[in-house]
Amino acid sequence: MSNVINTQTGEIIDEVTSGSFRNGTDQPITVALEIKPGETVKPFKARKFSKTHDFTMVFHGSTRELVRSKALADDEKAVLFSLLIYLDYDQYVKDEDAFFFNVNRAAELMGWSRHRCGRVLESLRSKRLVGTTTIGRAKYYMLNPTFIYRGDTASLAAAVRLFEQAAEDDE
Repeated sequence: MSNVINTQTGEIIDEVTSGSFRNGTDQPITVALEIKPGETVKPFKARKFSKTHDFTMVFHGSTRELVRSKALADDEKAVLFSLLIYLDYDQYVKDEDAFFFNVNRAAELMGWSRHRCGRVLESLRSKRLVGTTTIGRAKYYMLNPTFIYRGDTASLAAAVRLFEQAAEDDE
């Protein structure tokens, strides 16, 4: 710690040097702190990641290969990434009220005809980016967790097995 004189006011200031504070630039920055006698200045500690944050993982390697090989048509990209925001922790696509997406709900989301959306979803299913579960006559959609996954990484292997089982049942 050293004393510095403020050239504008003539005030004597205690200057503290610390390697823990960063301002994100190459330029020095002067910060004024009001500290009562006997108080200590502690550096800011970033909070650790909290599991309460809601996120979805898009796997870089798998997705990069799709883009490089031009394996997806524009309609397929549009559907895939529009459904992404509705992905639930069980890998099924559901709306805010936990209703599963079928072709009618997906078509409504996209503003497309049922036929067009069904054709695109079937193409994504044949490319194994989307899986289905059939209940009665309705097909409900899930996303392939090896490309897009929502949930704890500890459960990823189980989600992949579930997707593979659904794919086998679908054939």
